[in-house]
Amino acid sequence: MGLQGGAGNKEEAWPIEGVIELELPNEETARVVYESVLYEHESVPYRRSRIDFLLEGNRLIIRFLAKDNSALRGTLNSYLRWIKVAIDSLEV
Repeated sequence: MGLQGGAGNKEEAWPIEGVIELELPNEETARVVYESVLYEHESVPYRRSRIDFLLEGNRLIIRFLAKDNSALRGTLNSYLRWIKVAIDSLEV
């Protein structure tokens, strides 16, 4: 998956960047959670942030660029909430 969101050219300022890696108990759990969140990742257009959402073994990786703290907070809150819902649904 490439970076989602962020209309505009490459010369725009993206002063905030980082990576969050979430290690899950096993590869199957990671795959199920990844696939559960993937639809949201592909369908939500963000204008002030860009997200790269990856699955590597039993890890989910969220690479992000954001134009400001509000965009960062909103985007990461969405992804972390979607991931939490997916994990919680596996525990039922």
